Amino acid sequence: MRQCGLRGLLRVMLPAAVAGAALAAVAVYAYYNDPWRSLAHILAPWAVLACVVAFRRPPLPAVVASVSSLAAAVVTFYVGLKLAHDIRWTGSGSVMTINWGDVQLWLLLAGLAGAVFGLLGATAARPDWRGAAATAALLGLLLGEAYRRSSEWGVDAAVAIDAAAAVLVFAVATGVNRRPMLTLALTAVAAVIGFGVVSTPDLLEQWLIEGF
Repeated sequence: MRQCGLRGLLRVMLPAAVAGAALAAVAVYAYYNDPWRSLAHILAPWAVLACVVAFRRPPLPAVVASVSSLAAAVVTFYVGLKLAHDIRWTGSGSVMTINWGDVQLWLLLAGLAGAVFGLLGATAARPDWRGAAATAALLGLLLGEAYRRSSEWGVDAAVAIDAAAAVLVFAVATGVNRRPMLTLALTAVAAVIGFGVVSTPDLLEQWLIEGF
């Protein structure tokens, strides 16, 4: 039974990790190409990925899948940044090093965020208020980030991705949980909370630099 359970978790982990690594490779490409660079700095792709790999799974496999996708994405992104940099500037003497302390920190955050997004993905398909609430929580993050970016930097590719991701999440999730109106009502509240969540890192940085 234990071997079956471990094999089952591995079958969940591997595709999720591959999906995370693939998305990270796209983010690395975006990072080094100006028209798309903003896409490497937004939450939407990672949040949606972590929820998609967990969607309609039982809670434990959902969390395992979500954490695996984000952990693989973190390692691939940092290694990919170095490889792309060194290839792009071959012969210039510029060599990028990997800050493994940052990698460890982001892996810790991937574990925490993966647990949250995994449960959201697992719950979003439930045909009751819990499914609507889980869907609204993800939508709130996406819309909160879209509003924050558009108010500070205008409408760019990142804002368009946030908005498109929100529409896609709403369509897929409510098509399963059958709670579109409740989801919309909860999203109005969740978007305010989401705006606060995505603004928190910048506020903390500002406070640390300028003082309270």
